[in-house]
Amino acid sequence: MHFQLPEPTHGWPSFAGEVAIVVIGVLIALGAQSLAERWHWSGEVRIANDGFREELGTGAGMAFERLIIQPCLRGRIRELSSLLAQSDGAWKASPMAVASGPYSNVMPVAYRGPTRLLPTDRWKNAIANGTLNHLPSDRVRELSSLYGQISQFSDLHGEEAKAAARLTPLAFDRQLDAGSRTNMLASLVEADRINSLMAIQANQIMEAVRALGLRFPKAEVEERRRQVVADQRALRGSCVANLQLDLG
Repeated sequence: MHFQLPEPTHGWPSFAGEVAIVVIGVLIALGAQSLAERWHWSGEVRIANDGFREELGTGAGMAFERLIIQPCLRGRIRELSSLLAQSDGAWKASPMAVASGPYSNVMPVAYRGPTRLLPTDRWKNAIANGTLNHLPSDRVRELSSLYGQISQFSDLHGEEAKAAARLTPLAFDRQLDAGSRTNMLASLVEADRINSLMAIQANQIMEAVRALGLRFPKAEVEERRRQVVADQRALRGSCVANLQLDLG
């Protein structure tokens, strides 16, 4: 059987030209789509990086806050430990000396560190919308490690708050039998352990933020440092250390 292709109405050269035009049009459309996609993800990466910078700057500020109040928290742990060791059963109320402000409570407390929620929304959004797929893999690993540290730091805040709550009876006059005193000492040891871990992690967070080279304006960093020191001294007194803040 003889099979013959139907010849285009205007001949093969004209048909080939029409096909070429279609192919070129498709290639242009694909190129435009690729360009639009690259432009879109470039914008998403820029937004994500700005968000990381904002969140990590806040996280570094909270880590710095933890470091400057270490003399206060450690001093308070030593004080309570000494008083418990000397107690013969009659306990005189020993509320923690904290000025009015964000820490104002109806009930007195015996021990309390700052309660902070470190922000991670921008990181979670970048994971959810696929932006991390368009960042260098080394950068993603660095950010993932740092945000993991921040998450652990936040978890320790919660653990510390529970240990502090168990120490609340020491803020009131009461009788402490041997079992109660043992429980208070155990809670104090736990608070000491958590505080030490948080100091270590605070240093690690600040070092990791510096290593990222986010280039925070030095004037803004210094202003933030002074404000944090001033705020904590207003709350806790002269035990707050006047440390320097270097974010690279």
